Amino acid sequence: MLNSVSGSTGTIFKASEGVETAAINPIRSQLIDALDLACPNFELSALGTSRQIGIGMQVLDRAVQSQLNICQADLGETAQRLADDIKLFIQGDLPSQSQHEDLFVRAAELNRADIQQTPVSRMESFLGAALESLGSAREPLLNLLNITARTGLIVAATTVLRQVASYYIEQAIQEGDSPQASQAWAVAAVTMIGPAMSLMGAIRDERAGTANLQTRLGRVCMASITMGSLIAAHLTGASSSMLTSAIATNVYTVARDVTNAFFSLQSNAGDATTSATAVTTVSYGAVQFLLAEVGALMPPSGAGRFSADLGYSLGADVIQGGLNAAGAVIDDFIFILCRSWPLLSPTAGLDSALSDPESLQRSVLEVRAGARLPSREQLADALLNVNASRTSAFQAINLVVGAVAVELALSDYGETSQGHILNICLMGMLMLIYFPFIWTCSQRSDRSWSPEQLREQPTP
Repeated sequence: MLNSVSGSTGTIFKASEGVETAAINPIRSQLIDALDLACPNFELSALGTSRQIGIGMQVLDRAVQSQLNICQADLGETAQRLADDIKLFIQGDLPSQSQHEDLFVRAAELNRADIQQTPVSRMESFLGAALESLGSAREPLLNLLNITARTGLIVAATTVLRQVASYYIEQAIQEGDSPQASQAWAVAAVTMIGPAMSLMGAIRDERAGTANLQTRLGRVCMASITMGSLIAAHLTGASSSMLTSAIATNVYTVARDVTNAFFSLQSNAGDATTSATAVTTVSYGAVQFLLAEVGALMPPSGAGRFSADLGYSLGADVIQGGLNAAGAVIDDFIFILCRSWPLLSPTAGLDSALSDPESLQRSVLEVRAGARLPSREQLADALLNVNASRTSAFQAINLVVGAVAVELALSDYGETSQGHILNICLMGMLMLIYFPFIWTCSQRSDRSWSPEQLREQPTP
């Protein structure tokens, strides 16, 4: 005689003692086949009698059910509601209200095509809907993976290079006998490399006909910010001790942008509208402030280790590289999302789809990283547009933060308060240079692009 064992998702049977039942035999046969595949030398007698198999299945069922109860008890309120809705659906009723309405609507569609209408078949319908839902989340995760692989690795590697260079440059400067006045002039010369390259890029854009109001305004604003920062650092005397950071910054920006030219980040996101850039500016400043606060808790790296009479540490530089990479990845991801959000970028970057609204709605954001051999034009764009602006921006940030640090050292603020103020100053400067940087990299193009061609356009 067969009795069902309740509390299970399937049907588990137990046999009366000494009875070889028709229901147990198929289960036993399948188990034998599975064990035989796993172990060719398996002996049938090791399975025991039908009654022993049934008892074993009961024990297994109780153990599984016990673990399921424990897992369910640990669920939060939202997960509990979802579990209850799933149980209701499997029993044959569609939840009247659910936080996952789209999921259950799709499950209901699959269930209507189900001719069996059993708990097992309804579970299969729900799992099918869940897998489709996970599939829809694949593209954003793939986009983030591409940004992390390209931007994250490049920024992490070049940051480590910057920290290594700064350590040994600081060592050479302190072991030398160069007067501070000479170092201040050297800082001024190194700082002017960025604006000089930007001027060369401006002349190139004008001759090529790719300059527009944004690029002109961006270059003027960036040059003004850099010059003002240099004057502030000179007046406070901070520039006389900033040669290391000035040289290391140029090493970092050149290495980063040249590497970016070989490993491009391509997307079908829209142009950098004012709204998208404004949202990204605020998020960029906030993220960098938080990372700066976290970085203050990390061990010193680069020139800071030498100044603190500490030996070189690759681990400390890697930590700094990881923090910097995290900020760059978040910035790229948010900027691309803002440019693809119709509320902030109405065209969503697909100019050729404007005449076909349905095609525009079906478009899916794609971000892909790829390796390439850049042409001379692409290298010139990387150096005279992006790198010139990035170098000017980072030099300005260093000079202003250095000038503020000198003034704070003469104040009554404690070290902790000074650190917070410097981080706020850093956040403000990063937000100040964001618009000019984006504008400088927004050269005009009169060409019409298809969605496929747009995917080939690199993201700065």
